[in-house]
Amino acid sequence: MMSSPVEIPANGLDLVPVLGPLYWGFLCSLVLTGINVLQGYIYFPSNDRLSLRIIAASMLILNVTSSALVAQSVFYYLVPHFGSLLPLNAITNELSAECLISTIITFISQTYFVVQLWGVAKARNNSYIVPILVGALSVAAAAGGIGCTTAMVIHKHSILGARSRTFSIFFGLAKGFGALTDIIATIAMCSMLVSARTAFDSTNSVIRSLMMFIMQRGILVTLIQTLLLITFHAAPDHLYWLAFHVNVTKLYANTFFAMLNGRERLNQQLSTTGKVPTYPSNISFGTSRDTKSKLSNPETRSHDDDLDMIELSMHTTPKKSKVPDMPLVTKTVIISDL
Repeated sequence: MMSSPVEIPANGLDLVPVLGPLYWGFLCSLVLTGINVLQGYIYFPSNDRLSLRIIAASMLILNVTSSALVAQSVFYYLVPHFGSLLPLNAITNELSAECLISTIITFISQTYFVVQLWGVAKARNNSYIVPILVGALSVAAAAGGIGCTTAMVIHKHSILGARSRTFSIFFGLAKGFGALTDIIATIAMCSMLVSARTAFDSTNSVIRSLMMFIMQRGILVTLIQTLLLITFHAAPDHLYWLAFHVNVTKLYANTFFAMLNGRERLNQQLSTTGKVPTYPSNISFGTSRDTKSKLSNPETRSHDDDLDMIELSMHTTPKKSKVPDMPLVTKTVIISDL
């Protein structure tokens, strides 16, 4: 009587359904990708600067490509090799390419915030230490991601099972620096928004809404990055970390488009609540007499004047600042150029 062949498990992996995390994580990523496509449909066509539209299109294309690569890998592991763990001895080239795409999307999203912080510092003559620090951390995270991708290509047989030390180090650097970048950027932006509060209730309401979104975005992305690191190191014999890994890219892309598409809602919020605000008499606007009279007259005040009041309340001198190329999360640019 002949015995049936025995499947040999992948290095370091149990015979439990190890591909479950990858499968369910992939399904969740498909939902997030669908939301991102809908966000892109809402955003395009857009009247934004060409550079911003190119960045948005790149984020959308890379996100969809990432989902396609993960889908190919899930198909490879579950369909042609169903019931066998032998294929897990090596990682697919598609997952390696997806790791590189994840690194690029993360870097674009974090650079977006770096440019915002830089523009705020320049407009308000603040120190450039924070944007430089966040930029350096984002570069370090990108370098770790590139190193992680390189290790996945070179040591493809030591990734899912018995991991190579090189892969573990670069993976930890990429995700650790990525989480730290998001934490510092979120705190810095919220701090700048707090300092941008004015005596106008309508403006402060918009600022509070923007702060809530930035905090939620920062907490969500940082939480997923942290869970990814924890599961990667705490459960080396399982693939729980893959469920978080394939969704980090989606969160960055979704929050990026959410900020772009949220500008119109914030504009409407300011226009619908934009009654003539009261402000302390000791505030010196440092502007022309015509502008002062316009702001004090509710019948001649327009939506643009509301934005002017935000700007004027932040300064005691008529100094003008140049709006940077990328959106800012501060003062008048809160709505007009987010």
